[in-house]
Amino acid sequence: MELAEEEVSDKLCDKCGKPMVIKQGRYGKFFACSGFPACKNTYSVNATAGGVDTGVACPEKDCPGSLIQKQSRRGKIFYGCSRFPECTYAIWDKPVNQACPVCGARFLVEKTTKKKGTYLACVTKGCGYTATE
Repeated sequence: MELAEEEVSDKLCDKCGKPMVIKQGRYGKFFACSGFPACKNTYSVNATAGGVDTGVACPEKDCPGSLIQKQSRRGKIFYGCSRFPECTYAIWDKPVNQACPVCGARFLVEKTTKKKGTYLACVTKGCGYTATE
């Protein structure tokens, strides 16, 4: 097994001040501190707080976080709160920053099926609102 080359980045480690390097892992590229093993600071290359920000606020009560796109260990995309592990809210469907006109939910989700194609739906149980894009 060959070791992957490390790319030196212009970022500095916020824990020890040494330069960060870009490495390839099983979940994609990530920044790692060049001072490893003394400093074990790492974070994703394409991310704020571990994922791509969707711009949708977390619907949990009193949670100031936002929903970010993440990848499960099996490679499936999901959307979870940026304040994990304090907040464990997560959904599989892509959130869209548009309020539900029927029940007033903070956001809708984008769903895709073979029968209906791609459409927007409300996440609130019992609401049933759907709209084509």
